[in-house]
Amino acid sequence: MPHHNGSVRTRILSLLSLALLAAPFALPQDKAAFPLESIKIRGNDQIPTERILAATGLKIGAPITRPEFNEARDRLLATGAFESVGFNYTGSANNTGFDATFTVVEVQPLYRYRFEALPAPESQLRDALRKQESIFGDAIPPSPQVMNRYSMALAKTIGNGVQVIGEVNSDEPGELQIVFRPLGGRMNISEVNFQGNTVLPNMELWRIINPVAIGVPYSEPLFRQMLDSSVRAAYEDRGRVRIAFTKIETAKSSDVEGLDVTVTIDEGQPYKLGEVDIKGVEAKEVSDLNKLANWGKDATFSQADVNTALGRIKKSFREDGYLRVDTPFTRVIHDDTKTVDLVVTIQPGPLFQMGKLTIKGLDILTEPYIRKLWKLNEGDSYHEAYPDQFLAMLRAEDYFDNLARTGAEADLHEDTHKVDVTLTFLGAKAAAELDKKKPR
Repeated sequence: MPHHNGSVRTRILSLLSLALLAAPFALPQDKAAFPLESIKIRGNDQIPTERILAATGLKIGAPITRPEFNEARDRLLATGAFESVGFNYTGSANNTGFDATFTVVEVQPLYRYRFEALPAPESQLRDALRKQESIFGDAIPPSPQVMNRYSMALAKTIGNGVQVIGEVNSDEPGELQIVFRPLGGRMNISEVNFQGNTVLPNMELWRIINPVAIGVPYSEPLFRQMLDSSVRAAYEDRGRVRIAFTKIETAKSSDVEGLDVTVTIDEGQPYKLGEVDIKGVEAKEVSDLNKLANWGKDATFSQADVNTALGRIKKSFREDGYLRVDTPFTRVIHDDTKTVDLVVTIQPGPLFQMGKLTIKGLDILTEPYIRKLWKLNEGDSYHEAYPDQFLAMLRAEDYFDNLARTGAEADLHEDTHKVDVTLTFLGAKAAAELDKKKPR
């Protein structure tokens, strides 16, 4: 019989409620105040016990009666951290005071939070929240109760009538976060400036970043992704593999509606290419692949050059029929020697073979002749460039007087690992008719 998590959760909450109503009282007078001798917390997983204890407001050794326990429970519920809070209390072992146990069901999940475009230093904003909030650390639940409380606290800290909104956001790859930002739509990036750069001048950096950033709504994680995919790549092509964007500051533009973004760069030192370790092939092939790649060992490291070398390796495998070859790699950075080693893994994938050859556009006399010239037989390892090379040979040797257009189309069958090829030959009249039918 299938389990129903919702039903289990309902039963748990019901039991907690019964525990709350039926709190045992070992001492003779329900209204008498006796010292609180111990408190235990059960059911917590995300929130540390000491934070929950602090949030109850109860003090060990202080006299307490049932109303104070009710108030402690209400304080815990008011934090917005718990779906339910139950408690029981009994006389201590020597019957001189109370031992209490609070059982909680936490609100889940908790998300890290960050600030965006708020006119105050992050340290000031976090300090203000930590002073106000005893229960949460740097992660909170996305409940309206908590989000509103945090938004109001931030607005009070900033002042000047700034309104703050909190929302769950997916800008950070692989992680949902809560973002606190000014109420209203995000402002677009109007200008990007750099400081700390010497290897690449501002004009070059603007040429790289402006096409991807200007006019885009600002979010620091998204903007950092833009920097990584554009500016970082430019530096890594110059051996600066430790390039870091140490600070990103924003300010409302003075002349247009938008944000001016200033990026502080630590360019780091230039690194050279060190050793290259090729895995996934037999040892006798490694030397040939290294010669083909022409890595440029001991030269200034360039990620673009590495990608080009890997492209040569991939091409050689595709020409041998391994059309799904992949070459994942990892970089091993040595800060002491300022070198970058590469570990490249060759993943050839399946071997594709030549399948059926279809020739279109030729008469019954010419078609057999062209088919005879075709040297890639069914069952042979498929050579990716061969169809285009074959057509180029026909054109170069003037096999046809009135041929206006040729084309080759490869149809890959992933299940059988066969490649069917269609060669198309069009005369001037047929090509003209085909062009008329194309949408304009």
